[in-house]
Amino acid sequence: MIKHKDQRVGVFVDVQNMYYSAKNLYKAKVNFGNILKTAVGNRELIRALAYVIKASAPEEQSFFEALDKQGFELQMKDLQIFYGGHKKGDWDIGMAVDAIRLADRLDAVVLVTGDGDFAPLVDYLKYNRGCQVEVIAFGESASSSLKELADEFTDLSQNKSRFLLRSNIRRKITKK
Repeated sequence: MIKHKDQRVGVFVDVQNMYYSAKNLYKAKVNFGNILKTAVGNRELIRALAYVIKASAPEEQSFFEALDKQGFELQMKDLQIFYGGHKKGDWDIGMAVDAIRLADRLDAVVLVTGDGDFAPLVDYLKYNRGCQVEVIAFGESASSSLKELADEFTDLSQNKSRFLLRSNIRRKITKK
């Protein structure tokens, strides 16, 4: 796949998907700063959007501030709590709409998610908008159709020391 310095890149991060994938697979946290550096490479970053859910957890404000300092624009939505305790918090539609809205200003769209619900978006961006579409996610939890449709798939699991926070990796390694 061709990547060059004049390519205009948009990065769209499904924070919940990445957070829970890292937590469930490795009991670790994601290094979103290194993901952004990898997504952009030596190309021109137009926008980097991180989609987060506000759940009123004590540590979330510092997490949101860290994302902001790393260069992400935060898109926030409150966690919905339904009668009976059922909770819902996802940004799939919002993330897809933003990618479509920005597609005319981008040469490459980088989706940081393993969620197979984004497969139709990948298809649309490639064949209707002419964008190069790259997906970054953990290979073990990423949808096979999403991986196949993408022009490039970056498996974060292949370089855990770069994409997971080090203190969490050491803790897991020492437990083995």
